[in-house]
Amino acid sequence: MKVHQISKLIKDTGLSPEKLAIYFQVSNMTLRRWLKKPITYKVPTQYETNLHQGILSLVKDGLLPKENEIVLESYDFMQSLSTKNSFMMMDLTVEQFEKNVQDEEGTVDLCLKLGQKDESLSYIQQNEEKLKEYETKSSGIGEKVSTLWKVLKGSDVQRTNKYVAIGALFYLLFPFDFIPDAIPAVGFLDDLAVLGVAVDYYIKLKPFKG
Repeated sequence: MKVHQISKLIKDTGLSPEKLAIYFQVSNMTLRRWLKKPITYKVPTQYETNLHQGILSLVKDGLLPKENEIVLESYDFMQSLSTKNSFMMMDLTVEQFEKNVQDEEGTVDLCLKLGQKDESLSYIQQNEEKLKEYETKSSGIGEKVSTLWKVLKGSDVQRTNKYVAIGALFYLLFPFDFIPDAIPAVGFLDDLAVLGVAVDYYIKLKPFKG
């Protein structure tokens, strides 16, 4: 972000530098020091996340319209950051993700990889209420969630065979909507398709009866 953009934010929001500094989570002195720089001066990289989060907070508080050019830039920045963090959490690269989602077998492998992580099961347990909400949904999602939840809670499936269910439910719950459409394959991988592949995996297992 450059100084001229910060100056425009002050003008567009009507906020004083002191109040804008609060949104940016920087000191008033730091913000004023930036404003004394040439208009093309770029704010140091370590402040970028705070600045973009502050801009989205301005939108939330009704001080900036969503269509504002710098707001769109902040959305893009936060989406990219979320994407990076998402793949880091899954210990996957984008290339590995693309390879895994090419077919049914690859999707099962992806679910297995996600399901083996302790963080995935913890995430599901923390969001149990949200899973219950999904169970009430139509379009087949509710039925598939119920089936995979039974697998997770049931005693007739070995622990190692629960990984696919854990991975699929984690995929459903995790906020992948933040991943930009520009990333190949991700935008085309539907939650329902992942759940369907996972359910089919268990239907083929014995003695699982669904």
